[in-house]
Amino acid sequence: MSDNKQPSISSTQPNQSGKKLAVKSSSGGHFFIGLLSLLALLLSGTGIALGYKAWLDLNKRVDQAAVDRQSIAHEVATIDESTKLQNFKKQIENNVSGINQSVNKLSNQIENQAKAQKGVELAVQETLQYVNRSQLGWGLKETEHVLRMANHRLRIGRDVPGAITALKAASSRLHELNDPRLLPVRESVSKQVGKLKNFPYPDRAGISLQIDNLLAGLKQNVIKNAKLQQQKNYTDENANPNTEELSGWGKLVDSVKNSINDSIKVTREEQKLKIFISEQESLHAYEFLRIKLLGAKYAVASHDDNAYHQELEAALAWIESIDTIYDKKEMIEDLSELNDINLEPELPDITEANTLLINIMETINNS
Repeated sequence: MSDNKQPSISSTQPNQSGKKLAVKSSSGGHFFIGLLSLLALLLSGTGIALGYKAWLDLNKRVDQAAVDRQSIAHEVATIDESTKLQNFKKQIENNVSGINQSVNKLSNQIENQAKAQKGVELAVQETLQYVNRSQLGWGLKETEHVLRMANHRLRIGRDVPGAITALKAASSRLHELNDPRLLPVRESVSKQVGKLKNFPYPDRAGISLQIDNLLAGLKQNVIKNAKLQQQKNYTDENANPNTEELSGWGKLVDSVKNSINDSIKVTREEQKLKIFISEQESLHAYEFLRIKLLGAKYAVASHDDNAYHQELEAALAWIESIDTIYDKKEMIEDLSELNDINLEPELPDITEANTLLINIMETINNS
């Protein structure tokens, strides 16, 4: 029996020790959990404190930024009122304007330089053409120049004889070149010479001589005609148209009137007055006609057709309107004949030969 009890005691002891170990381990776990909770609580409190502090710092920085922004805005608002800044701004503007002017000048200089360079290039090309030109080319250019001068003499100076002479010189130069390709040009030149020879251009020298002849005989004719007209009027006034027989009382009145009219003093005064009026009218007519004819002569010299006809028409109108000139039909006919002359008739076109020559020169240069 003693042997049976001992094993039972030994079996209960291990159970009790396990329970104790279990109790110890559970108490240790609770302590560790509590320690972790405490640490977590401390950490969370520290984080909250740090976050609050950071929030306070952030608010301070936001306030400081607002203050700085206001100060910057104030400085920006008052920056235009600064004298130094205004002076600096003006200086910058002046510098910019000066730079713009300099740039414009440089651009103009560059443009002028480009134009000059282009002109130089054209001059070089023309010089090369001159240098490389053959004897035929020189002769053709000379002929072209003569034809151009003929056209200028005709159009500008209305010099028909000069234009004919220039055309004949061009034809002679083409004959010296002796090139069959130039025959159409010579034919055209001959045609233009024929046009100019048949052209009814006015003889300005002859017109001037006719006007000089009118001026030479104007004073004598006007005064002589005026005197003849005065004598005729005086004769008509002294003629007695009353051929009827008068009564005795009428004869007495007529004899008294004739005796008064035959008074030397009264007769001389009337004659002097009539002669003075006649001389005034004749001198006035002479001066007026002389001025108009001189104006017409100047218009002939200056090739002014409008002024020429205006002067002659004024002279004709004056002669036709006055009655102090006796036998004025011949003078009216002479002035009408001069007035019918056209100083500037329509000129013919003589540029055909020059156009043909230019075309032939292009063909020769390209061949």
